[in-house]
Amino acid sequence: MKHIVAKDVFEEMKRVGIRGDKEYLKQYHARRCEADLTALRKKLLQKHKCGPLRTMILPPLSQLPVFIGFTVVLGRLSQDPTPFDSESFLTLTTLAHPDPTMTIPIVLGLITMANVESNNWLMNAAERAKLRRFEQEKAKRITEEGKRSIELGKVVKTALRGLSVLRIIVASVTPGSIALYWVTSATFGLIQTYVMDWMDIRRKRLLAMSVQVSDQHNEEHRVKQQHQPARKRS
Repeated sequence: MKHIVAKDVFEEMKRVGIRGDKEYLKQYHARRCEADLTALRKKLLQKHKCGPLRTMILPPLSQLPVFIGFTVVLGRLSQDPTPFDSESFLTLTTLAHPDPTMTIPIVLGLITMANVESNNWLMNAAERAKLRRFEQEKAKRITEEGKRSIELGKVVKTALRGLSVLRIIVASVTPGSIALYWVTSATFGLIQTYVMDWMDIRRKRLLAMSVQVSDQHNEEHRVKQQHQPARKRS
């Protein structure tokens, strides 16, 4: 969609006759593309009755009751007298007491942090460079316009990084059964995120490839049409 909008804006600029140096034309094109994409995004969100904030909040809220419920149940099962006191797992000498080696809490923090940072794992070098250029251009444009805007994605990501550290502290004083459940839940979440990101980035690459093939076909067709009148005159 971004490629199509960029092409439409470029054609409109040619039709209207926008003039200026290369840098001005580049900035004008970027601003128009961003405005058109924002308007199109709002239209689609309104049509399908969804929004970024709702999409970010609803999945965790739907899983929270189950997560809290299991945590409370395991916490009560770990109270004396309990059969968990005679059960052990890896560095946990008992499932009723915290991990004395802090291994499970640290593993929990690392897996939680991996969940936060996993969105860039599947990107190749070209995609990372493109994302870096986009962020630099966006920051430059915001600086030039003198407008400060709160980016919700960065705020959420920073908060989740802090949560990763906080989970280590909390897991270090909770029974081993709860810490083990949290590690299992975080591991499943990491696998789920990885699979969904892989499917999404695969879809984007296939779409970009199809657009590239379509543009190449259109260019070849245009060149053939330009050569046909010349052959007729000769």
